[in-house]
Amino acid sequence: MFDNKLVISSNGGIQEGVSQEEFLEGFSNPRNPELMRIFRDLNFVEQLGTGIQRVLKTYDKSIFEFFPNYIRVTVPFNNNEFKDNNEVSENVPFKSFNNLQKSIIKLIMDKPLITQDELARLLDVNKRTIIRNFKILIEGGYIERVGANKNGYWKVNHKL
Repeated sequence: MFDNKLVISSNGGIQEGVSQEEFLEGFSNPRNPELMRIFRDLNFVEQLGTGIQRVLKTYDKSIFEFFPNYIRVTVPFNNNEFKDNNEVSENVPFKSFNNLQKSIIKLIMDKPLITQDELARLLDVNKRTIIRNFKILIEGGYIERVGANKNGYWKVNHKL
């Protein structure tokens, strides 16, 4: 983990008989199919063979580097503008909120599937602080939960 990127190395490289193109197309041939079935049954994975395709919806193929004995994925991201002093860009259209609430709204706008645990970690506060601020934002009609807790997402209502 770096300030501007996440680098993941997967030992073993691409499986024998699978080309780089097939790998990037999401060709699924798990090394241990029984283990993958167990992961699927436990909801640790959504579907077999969809991860690469989901990654490539956001990033281009250049994030993958292929070597004979491993694959390296470098996922770039912006510096965490929220952790230091909880300051947030003035692009957030909510002037009456404190900096933490503005940061929560900005993060929800960037990632609607974000969890309260993730918010607490990113903003370097405890989860109870996030819950307390969520209550204010929900009761004010500024954010709402759409769908179930497990499968839903957060929506920001642009109400000034």
